[in-house]
Amino acid sequence: MDHLHRIEYHRRLPGGALDLDQVEEVLDHGWYIRKGEEWRRRYTLECAADFLARTETKSGTYAITVWREGIRVCTVGMEWRPSKG
Repeated sequence: MDHLHRIEYHRRLPGGALDLDQVEEVLDHGWYIRKGEEWRRRYTLECAADFLARTETKSGTYAITVWREGIRVCTVGMEWRPSKG
């Protein structure tokens, strides 16, 4: 069963502040295929890489937070460097 999730992409600005850069809403159950924080972290990073590539997002440092029904599923940091080609 898929669940609606909100994924927030906060870009780290010079000086360390976070700015909400993009938001994605997805119907997905991938965060619940396996148990544990490491799985949620890995799945979030894979989803983020796919989204950031599709939206042609510029390089940067991001804090990515996944929400389901107002409850935080996880937050991960990511250095996004789009591949060339």
